[in-house]
Amino acid sequence: MSQDSIMTIFIENLQISGFRVLSELKIDSLGKVNLITGKNNCGKSTLLEAIRILATGGAIRTIFDILDYREELGSDNESERGYQPNDLAPFCNLFTGFPDLMPNRQGFSITARGGLPASIATLKAQMGWFVKEADTGARIIRYAPASGDLFDDIDAFPALDLDIAGRKRVVPLHRLQRRTLMRSEVEVNAAPCIYLDPFSSRSTHQMAALWDAIALTDVEQEVIKALKLVSEDLQAVQMVGGDKGWSRERTAIAKSTRYPSPVPLKTFGDGVNRLFGIILSLCNARNGVLLIDEVENGLHYSVQIDVWHTLFRLARDLNVQVFATSHSWDCVRAFQEAAGASPDDGALIRLSRHDGKIVATLFSEQELAIVTRDQIEVR
Repeated sequence: MSQDSIMTIFIENLQISGFRVLSELKIDSLGKVNLITGKNNCGKSTLLEAIRILATGGAIRTIFDILDYREELGSDNESERGYQPNDLAPFCNLFTGFPDLMPNRQGFSITARGGLPASIATLKAQMGWFVKEADTGARIIRYAPASGDLFDDIDAFPALDLDIAGRKRVVPLHRLQRRTLMRSEVEVNAAPCIYLDPFSSRSTHQMAALWDAIALTDVEQEVIKALKLVSEDLQAVQMVGGDKGWSRERTAIAKSTRYPSPVPLKTFGDGVNRLFGIILSLCNARNGVLLIDEVENGLHYSVQIDVWHTLFRLARDLNVQVFATSHSWDCVRAFQEAAGASPDDGALIRLSRHDGKIVATLFSEQELAIVTRDQIEVR
């Protein structure tokens, strides 16, 4: 890989209004690699969700997956999870204060400045009531706002009303079912965006598609090199299964000097598998954005400095902007050391509550060094 890769800060600053617990949040001077810290329930995961929605161009599948992951859609049984036409309850969770969305059009907005395409750099979302416009000659279905009195518009239905950099889109809630969502439903010009939740690496078959995308490419060896940080004996990784005649789901196996034949990657423990997910995700986020929730999960403190050095290097080489969350002091300290070796690349952001609102404090390189030297609490 070229060391002269173009460096893009896709999101240099970010402003969020009305999204979950983030009633008003502004963050300036974000870096290439960003670590977000803070106490529980201060909006760290919510911040990643907002970036994810913006970077994918307001993709409906992204919003659905976010609600689904938080179990805000109800039953785990897909057949029981379909929406009723007037069911707004799951969507109240997206808006600050969990409002009653029936009588108003409360919304949220997310705006970024930086290298994101202008066509997705701003997003506004509201809930509203609409009716289908009668146009038998048109191939494109159009919707119009319902009248003020919903009792008069008996055919009115609730819908997500999106404005993506001036482009309007109305999505009826009854469409938001997994079986009707298109897997390719991502807006044109959306940036590559990979999200890794705290538990993704517990099942390696979830990584199969990411592995397929980088297998036999120039970055495949980066995955192996990273895994050696935790287990030096690892030599190669491959995905197997899923074919006809193979009863198991696809899973990762590894070749190691410790074993006479390949063994499941899970054999090597949580640290190897977590790192497998992180580096695989980073390589797939080339020229885009990587979001990692609770980045330190499964990683022993003794390897975290080397892991951060790897993240900084690959973020530069592959032109990826990284946003990771953590509430681990070991993780903050390791991040500071790696950031010190990569001037101007790293940013530490602490989210905290003041007067009932979430606010962001951004630490400079010098301040971060003082924080770790004097063990000042920033988690």
